[in-house]
Amino acid sequence: MDLREVKISNTNDRHPWELARSMVVKNLIKRFITNVQSTKTHVLDIGCGDTWLIEQLSKEFNQSKYIAVDIAFTDEQLNNYRSRLDSEKFSIHNSMDNAFKNNSIKIDLVLLLDVIEHIEDDISFLKWVQSFSKNITEETLFLITVPAFQSLFCRHDEFLGHYRRYTNKTLEKHVNIAGLEMIHIGYFFSLLLPFRWLISVKEKLGLSNQKVKGIGDWKSKPTDNIVKSILLIDYKINSALRKIGFKLPGLSNYILCRKVNN
Repeated sequence: MDLREVKISNTNDRHPWELARSMVVKNLIKRFITNVQSTKTHVLDIGCGDTWLIEQLSKEFNQSKYIAVDIAFTDEQLNNYRSRLDSEKFSIHNSMDNAFKNNSIKIDLVLLLDVIEHIEDDISFLKWVQSFSKNITEETLFLITVPAFQSLFCRHDEFLGHYRRYTNKTLEKHVNIAGLEMIHIGYFFSLLLPFRWLISVKEKLGLSNQKVKGIGDWKSKPTDNIVKSILLIDYKINSALRKIGFKLPGLSNYILCRKVNN
């Protein structure tokens, strides 16, 4: 969860989208990073938000160690997360400088999950991440997720501080310019597209004055698990169709990539 949304509410309730996305991320890691369950890999989560996602990953990939960085952490939040999480497994920081000050480990996976859309110059940011430390090598993999389709940009994007939304084509173009090469790319959550399209159209026609609320304000509902399951079925169907060359659009994109080997 974005720290901007954590401030809305102290609830531990999780939006079905967030629950389903965590399962998608786990699945992508299992599919493409074959040693993550058998070796002590090191995962760097940049823009980690409230650390909920890496906590879920640690339950699945319990041999890995996690470095979580978010520049929006307050001192109070840093102290809270550090006191709550196992310091042997989790390292929590509010800057990359602090994260790698006394750290010589090699990073196996960098997570940038719904992060680069918040950066005005996303290409320069991706270049900076790659060159920041010797801990990030040509063997380091990058898993990036972003919101899809600029035509769906709405007040919710503005609320979250987004500069843009992407297509697979523009996402691959941006990572390529930044010096990363694509291994795998795709969309997910196709079923959410019509709902977001309706929201976007209503806003453009001036028919919606509803106050924007983030997922931090979500209250659990009896249907949450059903919605989560539907979204996961959606993802699995998309994955199966992609194998036979049929690619459906979705509300989000993902790309797995690595540094170009010069």
